[in-house]
Amino acid sequence: MATYTATAAQAAVQPKGLRVGLVAVKSTFSVDVTLSAGDVFQMVKVPANATPMFIQFGTTNATPSFLAAAGDGITVARYHSYATVSSGSGMIVVPANLATVVPPYTYSADDTIDIILSTITASNASSGGAFYMNVIFSMDAT
Repeated sequence: MATYTATAAQAAVQPKGLRVGLVAVKSTFSVDVTLSAGDVFQMVKVPANATPMFIQFGTTNATPSFLAAAGDGITVARYHSYATVSSGSGMIVVPANLATVVPPYTYSADDTIDIILSTITASNASSGGAFYMNVIFSMDAT
């Protein structure tokens, strides 16, 4: 059980604007460690006052499958509950109604959007491949 931080989630990284009010971040973490249950991959840094509008994640890791959730430092499965993920499952799109959830979640402090692993369904969880995440969030001026 360990925590790993992708380049797009580093403390010094600031997301760039897509257009007024929207920010898009693409993140990749190359898996050079053996996966284990409880691993956390911090993928995207989210600043205070940001509201996620779109989240997509996936992997090319060769481990047959594992359970993964998408969440943050406050709620492990805020965006996607634990589900089976494998290199053949493609990108998982968090429900399209993310922006219409009442109320949509707005961060009050800086945080990261993470991929959290649970049950690994292989006798030898492999290293290799990568985790990917794409996020679009809106920013309030306050």
